[in-house]
Amino acid sequence: MTCHLLFRIAVPVVCLTLSITGCSSESTELTNTPDPNVEVIENKSAEATTESTGPTAKLDFYTVSHYDEKRDPTSDLVTTIERAKAENKRILIQVGGEWCGWCHRISKYIETNEVVRGLTTEHFLVMKVTYPSEYAESFLENYPKIDGYPHFFVLEQDGTLLHSQGTAELEQGKSYNQSVFSDFLTSWIL
Repeated sequence: MTCHLLFRIAVPVVCLTLSITGCSSESTELTNTPDPNVEVIENKSAEATTESTGPTAKLDFYTVSHYDEKRDPTSDLVTTIERAKAENKRILIQVGGEWCGWCHRISKYIETNEVVRGLTTEHFLVMKVTYPSEYAESFLENYPKIDGYPHFFVLEQDGTLLHSQGTAELEQGKSYNQSVFSDFLTSWIL
């Protein structure tokens, strides 16, 4: 009698398929093949390949670079305001969550589109706020209602709200329109 077990382990960019034949460890096959049935949305962290500043440049425009339900955005904003004043930049609050595919998509776009990344790096600090979370409810009471995610709030260096920006109007197909996105950023440069 033989047993056949099939395990799929999802990792960024590929799916690993582990096939074990037999009830002992006699036959083990490990393949590293993409699964055509799985859409992978890669979430690049603060280290990414950048053409304009070298292959290992850090994306230091983030003050909070990932969605984390345990973070307190009120505390994060205090730190972000200090840094914005020191660097003479405005603040983009990016509201979304790990559950949101478009939230990952917009982060990847900002990080990899040379024009948008350049504008963001030079003129803004980006602070991600996780919604829903125990802290987000009270923090977001100070801002206009959000109709969809991801969503941006543009803040002055001192934390004063300047603009509420839905991201649907920045979209083009399953990505974003570089011209429209750049115009949005450019209109809020100091």
